[in-house]
Amino acid sequence: MKKIIATLTLASAVMVASGQTTEDALRISQDKPSGTARSMALSGAMGALGGDFTSIGINPAGIAVYRSSEFTFTPSLQYTKTESDYFGIISSDDKFSLPFQQIGFVGTYRPIHEVSSGLISTHFGIGYSRNNSFSRRSFIQGNGIQSSLLDMFVDQANAGIWDDFYNGLANEHYLIDAHPEEGYSGHIHGFEYVGENPDNIFWGPTNGINQSRILTESGSTGDFNLSFGANFSHKLYVGATLGIATFNFDKTLSHYEEVNGGWQSYSYNYLYFRALDGFEGRDDFEFREKIKTTGAGINLKTGIIYKPTNELRLGLAFHSPTFYSFDDEFTTMVESQYFDIELENNEPVVYDGGVDRGRRYGEFSYNFRTPLKAVGSLSYIFGTKGLISMDYEYTDYSSMQFKSKNSTLSDIQSVNARNSAINNTFRATHNLRFGAEYRPTELFSLRAGYGVFQSPYKEGHFKNKDKHQTYSAGFGFRMDNMFVDFGYMLRQEKETYSLYYASHLNDEDQMPAQLKTNRHHFGVTLGWRF
Repeated sequence: MKKIIATLTLASAVMVASGQTTEDALRISQDKPSGTARSMALSGAMGALGGDFTSIGINPAGIAVYRSSEFTFTPSLQYTKTESDYFGIISSDDKFSLPFQQIGFVGTYRPIHEVSSGLISTHFGIGYSRNNSFSRRSFIQGNGIQSSLLDMFVDQANAGIWDDFYNGLANEHYLIDAHPEEGYSGHIHGFEYVGENPDNIFWGPTNGINQSRILTESGSTGDFNLSFGANFSHKLYVGATLGIATFNFDKTLSHYEEVNGGWQSYSYNYLYFRALDGFEGRDDFEFREKIKTTGAGINLKTGIIYKPTNELRLGLAFHSPTFYSFDDEFTTMVESQYFDIELENNEPVVYDGGVDRGRRYGEFSYNFRTPLKAVGSLSYIFGTKGLISMDYEYTDYSSMQFKSKNSTLSDIQSVNARNSAINNTFRATHNLRFGAEYRPTELFSLRAGYGVFQSPYKEGHFKNKDKHQTYSAGFGFRMDNMFVDFGYMLRQEKETYSLYYASHLNDEDQMPAQLKTNRHHFGVTLGWRF
């Protein structure tokens, strides 16, 4: 776990400086689409199939596979349950949402009817596709822990990193304080005291502290797409999509810590030191952070599908980076219960105290560039009986970049630090999606799929073993010019989540939580051909 140090120290320093972290960059850049119910049932393995509105977002050449014009829309239901394991305590929380997955129209035009070679048809498409849903609620709890979020604030203060929204706010409300001894420039926090040797700083609560964190996330990313394509001789299909990307994300974090056993569990030395030096004692504190991010961007996708035989389809697509402009609104707040301590006959005596509260509000604007993506696809059609399909996706997350909207020296330094952290944290990923469809009758189809996604974190990073997989199934009916598809996708994600990190602490005192998220996603697509 020692390799956490360089990455998290830099990442947390960037957070205090500007509010954006490597985690924010990844959230902006990752796509986790479900799309139409058919695509959902095939786990998104649609790149070489075409003829489906979601497939256009994977490989725009898929629009040229359409044989007629079509209109579709897909409402859905999502149930997300997150389980956490933090210092051996298992907790869970869940959340329902009703995301609208897509709505789209594809127009098919044949310049010359009944032609069998050359330009067979041209195609135009317009619509909206959701690319990711952030809906999640996580609860993390641990008892008797020998470290605190305040350790990270102290760590940053000792490194000369200050921010009014984080450790500056904590310092203003006495959750962290300057070292009381003359000639010492370090800091201590409200659960610590200084020993007889001023170099020694000790932990006060003999039973540790109890921690809980509630993390509520909502929002989505999506593209408004304008697509064009052409079919040549039923062999070569080409297409391009201009996308107007939208991004909205809301996060509310509430982190609470209290002394395990109350003030009575503090060591005598803690009470004596605090009374002697005029410091208050801390019962508990809560730190809250609320962030709202909105943005818009533009991207371009191009692709081809080639049929060497009637059964085999090969696809290749490239997605340009999305060039975003973002605005953040963020609020931080601290609230803390304290007690007074006085020396009477040279013995510490505890009295009732009060409550410290403070709040900060800020806004920040910046630009961001997501990575380039390449998709290779293969599918095989078994006449009218079914098909199998596979997509391979390559994305280099180390190429993500923040861009400043200002040209001040501090902004440029901040952006360079964030981009350096991204380059040191992330790598290229190789993702696979598989799908199969079986048609027992001409009007009815059964589908299933599986996807496996590589962790974008570099080897040696503490999140390198994060896992992300999808399992899916569904069925569909064709009725004259109308069709109805039903899809289900289970998206399983296992991740390591660090609540805080301080370089002066032992790893065993600041272990990250293990999160397991299961997203159950049900969708139904209604479509009309004409």
